[in-house]
Amino acid sequence: MKSLNKKIITVFILCSITAFIITSCSKSFIDLTDPTKIVTSAYYNDSASMATAVVAAYSSLQDVYGKSSGSRGIFPYGEIVSDNSYALVDGASLGDFEYFTITSGNTVLQSSWTYMYRGIARCNIVLSRMSNVPVSDATKSRWGSEVKFIRALMYFNMVRIWGAVPLVTKQIEKDLTDAEADANIPVTYSATTNLGRVTKPAVKGLLAKVYLTEQKYTDAANKLKEFITTYDGAPCTLLSTYSNIFLTTNEMNSEIIFAVRYSKGNTPTTGSPFSNYFAVNSATAGGVGTGYQYNSMRKDLIDTLTANGAADTRVAASYVQSGTSNIFYVTKKYTDVPAADLDADCDWIVLRYADVLLMYAEALNEQSASNVATAIPYVNRVRTRAGLAALNAASYNQATLRLAIEKERRIELNMEGHRWFDLVRTGRAIDVMNNHFTKYAIRLTSTSPIVQIDSHNLLFPVPISEINTNPILTQNPGY
Repeated sequence: MKSLNKKIITVFILCSITAFIITSCSKSFIDLTDPTKIVTSAYYNDSASMATAVVAAYSSLQDVYGKSSGSRGIFPYGEIVSDNSYALVDGASLGDFEYFTITSGNTVLQSSWTYMYRGIARCNIVLSRMSNVPVSDATKSRWGSEVKFIRALMYFNMVRIWGAVPLVTKQIEKDLTDAEADANIPVTYSATTNLGRVTKPAVKGLLAKVYLTEQKYTDAANKLKEFITTYDGAPCTLLSTYSNIFLTTNEMNSEIIFAVRYSKGNTPTTGSPFSNYFAVNSATAGGVGTGYQYNSMRKDLIDTLTANGAADTRVAASYVQSGTSNIFYVTKKYTDVPAADLDADCDWIVLRYADVLLMYAEALNEQSASNVATAIPYVNRVRTRAGLAALNAASYNQATLRLAIEKERRIELNMEGHRWFDLVRTGRAIDVMNNHFTKYAIRLTSTSPIVQIDSHNLLFPVPISEINTNPILTQNPGY
């Protein structure tokens, strides 16, 4: 498993990552015409058209992270395949993720691939045509950093899902470090006029996550230390109340470093589908539209959340129970009253400060077995915010702290799309999932053997239609 994990990690070196900043970050900026449908020879010749193209590249993240007219989102890959959640409705090709019966004809895979490459294409158009647009060098620099980050974020997700994919650029770390050095990317923006614009903390946080995924623990630890030393307290803080992180009335708060933004009630639709996707009925969807039952919390996650007792404030903030004889658990992190079916205000949080603190603890612990006492205080900051007692460093060694951090990440970041990627990154996916399937006797049918996975399941199959049309592509092993 570790060898395959290193194979996945190696692919990151081939990707391009930097920072992206939207031109206007009020939610109205999302409502636009797709400039990739305009003949490019007649467009992108002035600042207004290029600004629109940059925003279109940014809005492509909605299609990737989940939108009624786009892909299902990241949650099938981050949550349903893990021990966190499952699809009550096996249709829409989501049941294949739950049982690891995914084939190259899966429609969720195909839509994700399509929308990620569509977003990459929008970024490439901007980068290829920006040099001739009559705007200041500062603006060009900001736009360039913006779309490079978007393109790289697409590649980041594609590599975690499929492994090696056809890439245009090969400088993941260079692009991020270039963005760090870009004086046009500020530390923070005015919340009233520029809410959602990417900042230096977003760049550093994502770079640190790349290092951690590559198992470059010293680089990750150094970058995360720099992040915390520079930004802790302002502009980045842990909110005192966990539930307030996810309120639609408190979006882009000081704990959120970057999120994919949505806005309900627009035409064309720019709202998020998650309130409806994850609900089991209309009532748990805010009373508007359908509960699609696409992403329900597993009993194992509920047991893990509640094991700390009522003192853990994350329990009450994380889920609601639905039903009596047939009990289902619905996440509360995407709660809103939609304007219409699949049209809510809930943003998808990509990176927040608690994640940074836990990544730092992980990087320190993996860097050296002697770092346990140094790492634990960063875990404790997350725990004490949740109302729990601090861990005692004397009671832990490197191995036991590794598992404690894994558990803390599962609880703290539950249903935010991290669990499966965390398990793969740490080489724990096969053991954790096979133990989970055995514990709950999970079978595809009542007469099927208990589900088990092996190393080939750590990557997903490349869509067959892409292989049929692109001779460069080869199928991942085992599919």
